[in-house]
Amino acid sequence: MLCQQQISLAAPVNKKQPCPAGQMGGIMKGKWSPGKITALVLGGIAAGMLLLATFWIGVAQLLSVMRFLSLTQEARARAEYKQRSEQEKEDSTEDYEGQEEESQENEIPFKDSPNEPYEEEVPQTNADFYEFHDEIRQDLSYQVELDSYAEMFGTENVLLFIEYPVVSGKVPGDMDGVNRAIQKEVEELREYVGSIAGEVDGESTFYFETESYITYMDEDVLSIAYVEYGYLDGEFYESYVVSVNIDMESKMALTNSQILEINDQFSVDFRNRSERQNGEVSYLYNFTDQEITDLLNDDNSLIIFYTPLGMEVGFNYDYGYGWVTVTYKDYAKFQRHF
Repeated sequence: MLCQQQISLAAPVNKKQPCPAGQMGGIMKGKWSPGKITALVLGGIAAGMLLLATFWIGVAQLLSVMRFLSLTQEARARAEYKQRSEQEKEDSTEDYEGQEEESQENEIPFKDSPNEPYEEEVPQTNADFYEFHDEIRQDLSYQVELDSYAEMFGTENVLLFIEYPVVSGKVPGDMDGVNRAIQKEVEELREYVGSIAGEVDGESTFYFETESYITYMDEDVLSIAYVEYGYLDGEFYESYVVSVNIDMESKMALTNSQILEINDQFSVDFRNRSERQNGEVSYLYNFTDQEITDLLNDDNSLIIFYTPLGMEVGFNYDYGYGWVTVTYKDYAKFQRHF
């Protein structure tokens, strides 16, 4: 209600004259009380804080996605680089062999001197010990290609990246059993990294990367080595090597601990060979010969896979502290006979 007064034409108008008390009370009822004003201010502050929190959550999610894409692209780039390097290596070998054949065709026959007989010079290569690389062949009844898988866990601060082989044959589906055996490690890693996600706080990051190597393949056996590394906040955390050996006739995985006959005598020999091949490995001093025998007979710790040099044998240390392997060119004398 507005304040209205009767104004006399003879009397001057006083614009500051107060309204009667009853009418003043009517006007005061239209104003906000201090409680309402306080509630309005607090509500505005709360709304502002909510908007600010929403903004920072969006920024954090964007940064997580960017970090995921960066790590994934980096891992994929490494995998593509490895495949490209192997292909270039094969191409260069084929080119070299072609050039060598051509040079031999154009070569003038060499007549040996009676006093200086001709001896063909054989290039020296250091093929005593195995180093991780792919031995992918294209002349078999099956083919192997590399694929990759990535997944984020937790609050998008735990990333798993796996490179794994896929086998295909002449008949579609005839290698399904082989692929299931090979990719069993992929499922186990998903479970493992997923369990770690609950232990990593929101301010830390955990990155687990797995590279796969085709260490040997022929019509009888296919050997694969997964080399795995875990990093917590960018620092080394753990490392393992997981080996898979497939009987290509039955298309089933071999039981690694049943391939060789390993006893304490083998463990003593393993220690000596490791010292010659790897130098001093201080971690081996923590184990007795019997403990090494146990580790080499345990499928959870044993590392064993075929290579062009023979067989690589070793074991993973406890708690992911690392691993050690030794090259056995003479592995046949240790094989189990069925």
